[in-house]
Amino acid sequence: MTARYAFLRSRRWVGIAVLTVLVAAVCSLLGSWQLARHEYRAEAIARVEANRDQPAVPLAQLLPDPTTEVGDDLEWRTVTTTGRYVGDPVALPQRGVEGGPADHALAVLEVPGPDGERWLLAVDRGWYPTDAFTDPTDRLALPDGDLQLVLRLRPAEEPSDRQQVPGQVHRIAPEQVLAAAGATAEPGTLVTTAYAWVVEETPTTANPPTPMTVPSPNYRSNLSYALQWWTFGLLAFLGYAVLARRERAAMDRDEGVAPAPPRPRSRRRTDAEIEDAEIEAQASETSSA
Repeated sequence: MTARYAFLRSRRWVGIAVLTVLVAAVCSLLGSWQLARHEYRAEAIARVEANRDQPAVPLAQLLPDPTTEVGDDLEWRTVTTTGRYVGDPVALPQRGVEGGPADHALAVLEVPGPDGERWLLAVDRGWYPTDAFTDPTDRLALPDGDLQLVLRLRPAEEPSDRQQVPGQVHRIAPEQVLAAAGATAEPGTLVTTAYAWVVEETPTTANPPTPMTVPSPNYRSNLSYALQWWTFGLLAFLGYAVLARRERAAMDRDEGVAPAPPRPRSRRRTDAEIEDAEIEAQASETSSA
């Protein structure tokens, strides 16, 4: 450190230096946290895309036991099955889709198990826009009889502790959906611990809900946030250097030290000046000849 900047050893400037380092360290930690989130979400999305793109298989083949937990290896997998809806339709209110207000149409599906037993599977048939002035009865209506279905497996949600409204649930927890639908598991009937999105149902109703689609979140924003935090950390050191230079300049003014003259800036010649120079050069060559 030169004598001109010896003031940086003062208590005030040591405090500024410590604060600068702390700010830079916090920014570095926040950037590393955002990078970790970026990597985690990138891996999660890669799993979603890998499972989503696998061919559909029969439900009983992929999920031979109804108590099997749907984890990373099974979530979003596509399955096919036959079945029929039992009980009443169930509404899941106020769960938005793509940033817009929406309600979901839930139901209980009875499907055959691998050993001939019957399973009860909670399903999300899709969504419809929330509208207090429109009767959603037709959107919630269930098709009758045997159906051919294409489903996507999802892990069950935790039960809600809110007071239940008849015909509604606040979470897609299989037991609560069954209770709201009035569906009773008869002896020999098993309840799955997962639920499913309905991709296709044949036949369907005249005005079915809109099927859910696999989300494609933008995980790259976390990488952008990481770069921003690291940039802020570098700017903290740059700000420290700028403040130190301004402090030195102010001290020089107080001590009567003349500031260093500015370096002359080269001026770009105009086209006319370039043309005049070329004419003078040609005239000089002619006269010398």
